[in-house]
Amino acid sequence: MNRAQKIARFNLIVTLTALILSFTATGILHFAVGLPIHRALGGFGFIGICGLIGLSPVLYKKESGKVSFDERDFSIQRNASLGAYSVFWLLFVLAAMIPFFVLGPKGKIPITYLPAMVVGGMIIVTLVQSIVTLAAYGWRDKGEKS
Repeated sequence: MNRAQKIARFNLIVTLTALILSFTATGILHFAVGLPIHRALGGFGFIGICGLIGLSPVLYKKESGKVSFDERDFSIQRNASLGAYSVFWLLFVLAAMIPFFVLGPKGKIPITYLPAMVVGGMIIVTLVQSIVTLAAYGWRDKGEKS
């Protein structure tokens, strides 16, 4: 596996772990413990685990003396970013416009909706970019040495 595959795999694992823990904690707090949903949403504190994504370039450093990124890698990275931000903008526009159409032009939404859009956008970009990167390279190690 090359460096981009390792980073994409790490980011995918971290993001999915954070999402699974967040939804599980929220569900347990709401259904098992009986907290109201606005209090149970504190289970989404596990999204903070996504901060580990910032460590991926440090964990998978570039090897000196070797070409670790060529034209194919650049093309894959460009396509992964294009796919990720295309999905992000589609979902961002939907998240902004659906409340407008449901609530009408004089409707109100809680201010906590906006940070959720930012966090959700970051998660969408990371997930789609990692999935596209791994799909383009192949999901498994094919015996190459990195």
